[in-house]
This record gives sequence, C-alpha cells and structure tokens, in this order.
Amino acid sequence: MDTSHYKKLTTSRGFTYSYYRRAPSLEIVAQLQQDPAEPALPALLFLHGFPTSSRLWKHQVEYFQARGFFVCAPDLLGFGGTSKPTDPEVYRASLICKDIVEIMDEENMRRVIVIGHDLGSKIASRLANFYPERFLAYAFLAVPYSAPRPLSKIDHTLRLTKKMCGYELCGHVNFFAEDDTHTVIEGHLDSFFSALFPNDPKIWVTQVAPIGALKSWLERDAKLPMAPYIQSDDIAAWRNMFVQEGCLSACCWYKALVSGINADDDKPIPLEKYPVDQPVFFAAAFHDYISPAVLSIAIIKYHCKYVTVREFQDGHWLMMSSPREVNAALFSWIMDCIYE
Repeated sequence: MDTSHYKKLTTSRGFTYSYYRRAPSLEIVAQLQQDPAEPALPALLFLHGFPTSSRLWKHQVEYFQARGFFVCAPDLLGFGGTSKPTDPEVYRASLICKDIVEIMDEENMRRVIVIGHDLGSKIASRLANFYPERFLAYAFLAVPYSAPRPLSKIDHTLRLTKKMCGYELCGHVNFFAEDDTHTVIEGHLDSFFSALFPNDPKIWVTQVAPIGALKSWLERDAKLPMAPYIQSDDIAAWRNMFVQEGCLSACCWYKALVSGINADDDKPIPLEKYPVDQPVFFAAAFHDYISPAVLSIAIIKYHCKYVTVREFQDGHWLMMSSPREVNAALFSWIMDCIYE
C-alpha cells in the first residue's frame, strides 16, 4: 500500500493512530457523477486483526477506491504505525471504538460501512452496539458478529467448544494472554508466522487451537510451508513490526479478553442493543478451524436480522487467498444496501 496515503491522528486519549485513507480520483467521481462534497457511495472502514496491520486489506482498498469509494484502514492500537501501549486496560473495546470514531470524524466519514476481520470483527461488533447511528451496515469476514458477553469466561468457552467441535477453538487465545508469550513469539518469529499462515489450514486443529498447542509449536521452533497467497513483502512488514517493537502490545488485546476487562466493558450495553437491526454481511470461511463456518453462520443469524451469508472454501485469511471473489461478493452486497 502506498505510504503516501497514510495519515497520523492523535486521539483524545493521547494515542497516535496511523491509517490509510484514500478518496476516489476526480476522474472516477466525474464518471460516477458524484458531488465530491456529498458522495453517493458510502465510505468503507476496514478493521484488521492479529497479527497483521492495515496492509491486510490491500486487495480490498485498491478494488473499492477504483470504484468510487472513500476507503479508510487504520493500524489498530498496538499494531503497525500506531501507538503500542502495554496496559491491557487501554484495549477496552469501548475505548478502541471511540478512537475509531475520532478517525471517522477527522475524515468527515458520515455514511459508513465497516468491514472487520478477526479482532477487527470484535471492534466492528462493538461499533454496532455503541455507535449504530454512525453506520449504514456491517460486514464480517471469517469471524462473525460478537454480541456483548458481560459474563464471559474463557475456561467455559474452552470446555464448550471442545465438547461441540472435538477440540478447543481458542486455546491460542489463552496463550496470547500469558505473561511471557511475547518473548516466546519474538524468539521464534519464522515458526510463528508459518503456524498462522500455513499452506494447510487444517494444521490449526492440532497445532494452534488446542490448549498449549501453539506454545509447544513455537518452543520446538516448528515450521511448515506457508500459504502461497502470502506475499513476502507482507510477511516482512509484519515480522519487522515485531522485530522492531515486539508484540507485547498486540498481545494486550488478548489480555483484555481473558482477564475480564472486556467482559466488564460489555456490562453497560443494554440488552436491546445486542441484536443488529441494520444490514449485515458475513463471509463464511469453510476452512477456518478457529472460527468454524457452520457455527459462525448460526451465531450471526441469531443476532442479526438482515444478514447476507456468502460461503467460501477458504481459510481464515480469505481476503488474501480469494480477493476477487471476496471483493465481488462485498461489492454486490454493498450496492444492494445502497439501492434496496
């Protein structure tokens, strides 16, 4: 992604966010007969997850900007060029949402569709709960809408998912929240990235999702071929992010989750805000073994009234493995949202 299109903003909390933003060219605006001051197309906000950055969305921002959309993709707190605090308390979802809305205000983003993946799906979910008036619709890739869980306990989730799926879906979450995890990851970065971006996504069933599996993988410095769709410059950027500044800040997202900080953060959300009444898109990845498609579809259909589900025979990183198909599905749904 062209670094000339990145901006910096220091939010009211004192954290500096780096974010990619790009408006459509005047030529495209003229072709679409749009008023630049009052664009007909909504702005698109892309939220990445762990362990990536805004460049996760490079195929999407290029595609949609070329079709007349204003696009914005922040490096979330703890990642990329954004501030990297190491206090889990500052990673409360409500506070992250406030930061994101301040970026939207800075860019005058008034009609917005948010698109989330992984941890970004969690923030997209809370934007729906805290700021529904700011958004036209919500899209979730691989990881579905997450309703508030003020009584959430990771141990319960681990037991429940093992009973349902035959293995814990989130043992890696526990690992990422441990005190020494950042040093383990930083000492085995090649092993870490080969586990998270594997050529065979099914290795997550045995080497990532179960309790203790990923830590064991890293301590053995195990490696397998990486997926062919992962470009070397992307891995180099994400690897360099951890080499230069470590990954303690990125792991704080999981500390906030496991410690109960985010469960506590969910408590003020009223029950009537749990369902999403606006249009929702879900890209179900049928080879994602930490967010199984069948379970994810059931969850999102339960909580979201107007949901469009599209199925992909991809793993967790479907925006990189099948960008054409994902972009086309998103574009079709967005146009339906605008013109229905």
